[in-house]
Amino acid sequence: MTLLSPLSALTVYQCQGCQTLTQRSPMVCACCLGRQFSAVSVAATGTLASWTTIRKPPLRFKSEGHYQVGVVDLDNGMRISGRLLNEANDQAGDRVQAVSVVGMPTDIPVFKVTTHG
Repeated sequence: MTLLSPLSALTVYQCQGCQTLTQRSPMVCACCLGRQFSAVSVAATGTLASWTTIRKPPLRFKSEGHYQVGVVDLDNGMRISGRLLNEANDQAGDRVQAVSVVGMPTDIPVFKVTTHG
């Protein structure tokens, strides 16, 4: 994978009824059952909560072999998941930033650790 650049914002979806934010565009809000959503931008930085290695990927990603998926607590308080470009000394609590990566679908955020602990 080739990094392009750090991202300053990510697109998430906000329910127009109750203002709840969600990572993907849902059909129905889990909080108020609303059906109207707006795309909004949030800061692309946060803290790594946890991660795991996918060793048997779904067919869509089979050609990539194993890869890491992380759970990130964004600075706005939202918790989302995405790919993690992980290194040996990364750990929970490290600061991360979303980055753009050549060849990755744009609907999947990719995070890289920027500051340890």
